Amino acid sequence: MKKAILFVIDSLHPTVLGRILAEGNAPALSFLAEHGTYIERVISTFPTMTPVATSSMITGSGPHRHGVPGFIWYNESIRRIVDYGATWQNLLKIGPEKVIRNLLLNLNGEHLASDTPTLYETLEAAGFSTGNINLFMHRAAHTYTAKLPFFIALATGFKVRSEEVFGPSHLTLGQLVHPPFSQRSSAYPRGPFHRFGFNDVYSGEIARQLVHDGSLPDFTVVYFPDNDKNSHHYGPLRTGPSLELADQQIASILDEFGSWDMALEKTAMIVTGDHAQSTVGLGPEYLIDLDQQLKMFKRLRPMETAEEGYHEIAVCPNERMAFIYLLHRSQDLLPSIVDILGKDARNAQISWKAGENKYSVLQGGTERQLYFSGEGSFTDVYGQSWSFEGDLSVVDAQVTGEHTIEFGKFPDAFMRLMSALEARKGDRVVVSAISGCEYYAEGAPIHPGGGSHGSLEEEDSTVPMIVTGMPLPVREPRIIDLYTMILEHFGVS
Repeated sequence: MKKAILFVIDSLHPTVLGRILAEGNAPALSFLAEHGTYIERVISTFPTMTPVATSSMITGSGPHRHGVPGFIWYNESIRRIVDYGATWQNLLKIGPEKVIRNLLLNLNGEHLASDTPTLYETLEAAGFSTGNINLFMHRAAHTYTAKLPFFIALATGFKVRSEEVFGPSHLTLGQLVHPPFSQRSSAYPRGPFHRFGFNDVYSGEIARQLVHDGSLPDFTVVYFPDNDKNSHHYGPLRTGPSLELADQQIASILDEFGSWDMALEKTAMIVTGDHAQSTVGLGPEYLIDLDQQLKMFKRLRPMETAEEGYHEIAVCPNERMAFIYLLHRSQDLLPSIVDILGKDARNAQISWKAGENKYSVLQGGTERQLYFSGEGSFTDVYGQSWSFEGDLSVVDAQVTGEHTIEFGKFPDAFMRLMSALEARKGDRVVVSAISGCEYYAEGAPIHPGGGSHGSLEEEDSTVPMIVTGMPLPVREPRIIDLYTMILEHFGVS
């Protein structure tokens, strides 16, 4: 049986990949596409944020099951806002120690649902070895000691120096966890100017080393993070150069097999992204200021612990979407917030739970509203069943035939909205922005004139995929299908 490698390129945009393939500027990716299946449209989860999407990849489920709602979210069990390090300003407010513990320890140890097995856990229980290079979703049974570089430990006041983490048979997390280097250390770009090893070249060097040493696990995830940074800075349609650099890393890994044909004889390979990005406008009209709009409510700030009877809301911005958690039991709170948000036409969808298994969606700037529930007489392209009342244009959907719902520019909208509203406990309002806009609130990263993601919209939500050496079992793939694809490749049910 062939081994398998999953290459995850952060913020991989289908238009840009298609362009560089057509131009011949990505020889390794072109080779894989020519010898496999190239899919232009694979649907991510919602919010389209890396911790959510990659959790879905390795568990085959949405946030309502895997329990990781966003990059910034409210944790009802500790009554605090969780932030995995969205901005350096928020990192300083919350404290580097808390942010690092959330990302390094709590994300896998507490936030990722314990009853939702990861690919690593399932495959290793079946007798296969697994590996992870630089992806922060890595829960499995093997124990490692993560040693923080001096500058990171210094930022925590040396409260965090080394910590026990759990992962698959092989685990690399930049400089924190890594195998002994097999060549000169300068080949592995490290230190504060190279994000302490969390970069494409470092990921490529470690993967190449595993192939060269004959120690490549049966299944390995290789994560390339650099394209996300470039997409935020330059805009998603100007990321050809960073994709070409990722292609060079994949090419060097293929080279290590002796030839590219030999690589495909020995190894099945998948290349995809966690989400894409869309362009943000430059003017102030493209920035939806939730701090200003919701200033009349007592808001939980990033460094505070919620006090019952005092704090009313927690605003958790995730670029082009946001959660507004309701911390107060007042019956007037939800309608007051919805009324304010509903006046802003830049809110493509304003969603909340309207009852048990019933959800309400309002379109900003209009009076269009939609209610939907699971388990009805209508089905979508994924075979999911729904019932609904109201205006389907709120999610750009229509009924075709007698009982089929088709979604347009908000793919898989019902399931993805439901999953975001059911992720963990607590009541919340979920807002998703129209094209070109993103949300501002304390702690929010903003990208005027650059790229952003998070929303329900198709451009944020669609990634391409290249699959070689294994079949693609579904006609309308989503990133959650990777879980089943990979298990089936190894004959694991």
